[in-house]
Amino acid sequence: PQNFELVKDFVNGLIDRVSVSLEATRVGVVLFSHVDVVVTSLQQLSDQASIKAAVRRMPYLGEGTFTGSAIRRATQLFQAARPGVRKVAVVLTDGQADKRDAVRLKDAAEDAHNAGIEIFVVGIMNSSDFQYAEFRNEMNILASDPDENYVYLIDDFMRLQST
Repeated sequence: PQNFELVKDFVNGLIDRVSVSLEATRVGVVLFSHVDVVVTSLQQLSDQASIKAAVRRMPYLGEGTFTGSAIRRATQLFQAARPGVRKVAVVLTDGQADKRDAVRLKDAAEDAHNAGIEIFVVGIMNSSDFQYAEFRNEMNILASDPDENYVYLIDDFMRLQST
């Protein structure tokens, strides 16, 4: 839960960097663990303060990393995007995709890329973790290409502030 507050700060920092309105940048937020929850869709909230307040209210959902389902939900949200606009997703995760997820990460990522969604990934895992190589591979599958422009791997939630 303490790290979750750092995640909220990071997300709100991203929101501060864009001009949010129905005519400019629209923001949708999907929260996920073992379930995925639409915090705000592209059509719901049209100002930074409302979106940031919704992020602040996000509940900690507990353990689980159903990344495939979350990407599928985000891809569905982007169907409401205006034609011809750039579609960008930022995925923040601290774990490998859960094998119990009914939606395979590779399939969801492929669908998102085919829908024209540009995906940036911020992965949080210590490089000494025995699962790090597999985690890094998943982040590369998820991210747009080239990976070096779209994948950011950090080893601690505290480093989100400088990412």
